[in-house]
Amino acid sequence: MRTKAQIAQLKEIPIVDYLKQQGYQPVKASGAELVYYSPKNIEATPSFLVNPRKNVFHDFSGEGEQGDIIRLVQYLTGCGFFRAVETLEALSPNSSQPFSFSGEAISQHDSSSVEIVSVQPLQNRSLLAYIASRRISLALAQTYLKEIHYRVRGKQYYAIGFRNGKGGYELRSQYFKGSTSPKWFSLVPVQNSSLVNVFEGVFDFLSCCEMFNVLRLKNSTLILNSLSFLPDTIPALLQYNTINLFLDNDNAGRKTIDRLKADRLNVLDCSHYYTGYKDFNEYLQAHRYA
Repeated sequence: MRTKAQIAQLKEIPIVDYLKQQGYQPVKASGAELVYYSPKNIEATPSFLVNPRKNVFHDFSGEGEQGDIIRLVQYLTGCGFFRAVETLEALSPNSSQPFSFSGEAISQHDSSSVEIVSVQPLQNRSLLAYIASRRISLALAQTYLKEIHYRVRGKQYYAIGFRNGKGGYELRSQYFKGSTSPKWFSLVPVQNSSLVNVFEGVFDFLSCCEMFNVLRLKNSTLILNSLSFLPDTIPALLQYNTINLFLDNDNAGRKTIDRLKADRLNVLDCSHYYTGYKDFNEYLQAHRYA
């Protein structure tokens, strides 16, 4: 039987840290509150609020659920009060379970330190909400992306994963961008295609598919995953008569186009599809409603 003092101590566990351990990060701050995409309901506009000082939450995406951290665990897992208490006890600083109370934001991990725990179909609500915020349909996302659970120095996280040509994954979430080893570019070949479409990142490729309302482009596609892989792609690009470039509207993108032209490759700059925007996905987000 827990004492009132023990219950009170559990209620002091920061909701922000609990959400972080579950893979949820705030989108922005609004006054005294942090704003998240709801971890319970899929939404295009974030409406899950946390007041760090009072350590309470309020989810406006559903029926207005609100309360302390114990109520939050009940709400997210569907368990009863005592099971929620047991869950929080297992995550306390005295436990051997990995849990962070530091409040340090997750941003980058060295790819060599990332250990994949599981690869599975997309189902996490936070990841689905992130995909929706990028204006990518679920059907298209499920065609190319996976949900990756991974571990870094004993702590477990999850992210969207896009497989590269060597079996590694590009990892993305609301507040994380990284990869696993080995790092490489990705090729989506189409038999007998004489043309290849080249994108910097997977969300630009998916944005192009969305714009033309297809699950697959009719010609081969190469996703660089990083401009640093450009020299490695030349042998693959030489197999095609025409190269459509959907690169960022910045200096790096323009230099890449000039470099490929200098190599006497037949390249076409297709950035006119998203003139005035940094990339294809930024254009899509500005022109498509959720």
